Amino acid sequence: MALEGAARQRFEVSLKPVLLHVLGVGIGLFYLSAALLGQLPGSLELLPLALAAVLVVHEAVHALAAKLLGARHVGFGLAKAGRLVVGLSVSVGEPMPAGRWLLVALAPLLALSPPFLALARAGGPLAPFFAWLFLLNAVGSCGDVVLAWIAASAEKGAVRDMGDRIEVEGSPPKLWALALLDAVALSLLAPPAAAVLLQMLLAALPGSFRLELAGLLVAEKAVAEGRMLRVAVGPGALLPALAAVAAFEAVAGPRRARRLMRRLAAGGA
Repeated sequence: MALEGAARQRFEVSLKPVLLHVLGVGIGLFYLSAALLGQLPGSLELLPLALAAVLVVHEAVHALAAKLLGARHVGFGLAKAGRLVVGLSVSVGEPMPAGRWLLVALAPLLALSPPFLALARAGGPLAPFFAWLFLLNAVGSCGDVVLAWIAASAEKGAVRDMGDRIEVEGSPPKLWALALLDAVALSLLAPPAAAVLLQMLLAALPGSFRLELAGLLVAEKAVAEGRMLRVAVGPGALLPALAAVAAFEAVAGPRRARRLMRRLAAGGA
């Protein structure tokens, strides 16, 4: 549905300039899903089948939601971040009002998560399969969540969904929204990145080692008779990781938000 009246500004959001933010939100959705499940799914042999099922069902729900909300032409394709194929995608042939498009973007997360979670927690032989479906569908919604956040922060207009990118007709997104997205994404990426770096550092250091912060274990290495028995990173590592992100965002956050804004205005290059 094209907007009438004076010419409106447009900006484009593709996955490439926001890939870091998509990864961060994906990690956050993974943590949240695992917490709701109570544990990570078992039965790893079910993972390939669950992944294939989620890819199809997730995109089918996008397509169904678009049709129900008035889209006349819906197509399927590959979602790409630059030249990297990251999944399947659904495109809509004509612009949709932003409010309707937000429902289309978030439909798989909102419609599939409750039944998948309920069936996973109900027990039975199919519970591990539904647990994988719940986890993969939630994590696979990370790109939808990021694109929806950016589109929602702009002045209400129309959104044309081209599968792996969207064109928004309206004013650019708010700088504070881009800065908040950046801070949240980096805060979710920092703890696992810090854990990996600490484990690599501990493995390279000689002898036993233990570091605590405010009574919480940051990192520990146990060595006995020249053999490394254990390398562990504790919850105390979260505090310095988040402090580093806060300091970085205080200095560089506004500049990073303005740079992302310029990339969106330039067509998401």
